Amino acid sequence: MSSKQSTIAWALALMMSLGGLAPASGGTLDRIAETGVIRAGTRTDAIPFAFDDGGGKPVGFSVDLIEEIRAAAEKTLGKPIKVDLQVVTPANRVQLVADGKLDLVCEITTPTWAREKQVDFSIPIFRDGTRILTFRDTLRTVPNPKDMLVGVAEGTTTATILEDALPGVRIKNFPSMDAAFIALGKGEVQGVANIGVVLLGLSRKFEPNRSVVLLPRSAPYGNETMSCILPQDDSAWRDFVNHTIINLEDGLSDYRGRYMDIHDKWFGRDGVMVYPLDRSTRDYLLQSDIWAR
Repeated sequence: MSSKQSTIAWALALMMSLGGLAPASGGTLDRIAETGVIRAGTRTDAIPFAFDDGGGKPVGFSVDLIEEIRAAAEKTLGKPIKVDLQVVTPANRVQLVADGKLDLVCEITTPTWAREKQVDFSIPIFRDGTRILTFRDTLRTVPNPKDMLVGVAEGTTTATILEDALPGVRIKNFPSMDAAFIALGKGEVQGVANIGVVLLGLSRKFEPNRSVVLLPRSAPYGNETMSCILPQDDSAWRDFVNHTIINLEDGLSDYRGRYMDIHDKWFGRDGVMVYPLDRSTRDYLLQSDIWAR
């Protein structure tokens, strides 16, 4: 069966399971079919995944993934679907989904078992390593990351990763990565930590004329998988989102297809910043497709 035939067959099965778009189970897809709205969340401090375009509108790689999910829902449900996109923070993103206020959040959230007690997650949408960014001139006076005061965004997994990798490291929490980077520029912290691609994006936004260094220079402190946050115990909606992501990755093994189109738009030569999709990350994403055709 071809990929297109598989998609059509799956969509028909979903439509039947939705009982003509009006089942009584009360799941997320049911509500979307009834209201025509997907309530989604994303960040505005995670360049190039999700950031403010300067006019108050969130844009980025993760925002485009949300649009792909919207388009797939519209096609499957056979009616116009729009996205009500809200800005979330690392501190409130999980709770907003757990409380039923959002249907999904796509940005740079890492699944953890603690978070799984409140919400579910999609298959991975990206992976990158955790690092500390500092100014090159800072290394002259504070060459060892263990001696730095490092800024992180509250509500993230970054602090735990640093504490495991650098016992005794001093950490300061900030409400957002923007706030942490502003503090770095003022000298209130000697470094900021997150995944490398986000750190490079922030440096270009806030300190484009200063030389920066990502530490460690070799292997990262830890690898973080990024997934979309989904409501707990809603398998129909989770399956729909996962199926959409798998379809986007069609052709990814040859560095082509819709996922690569979106990736190149933000991380490619003409994107916000150049951050090529390496082979290990590509293979890691492809391993998520465990379903037989």
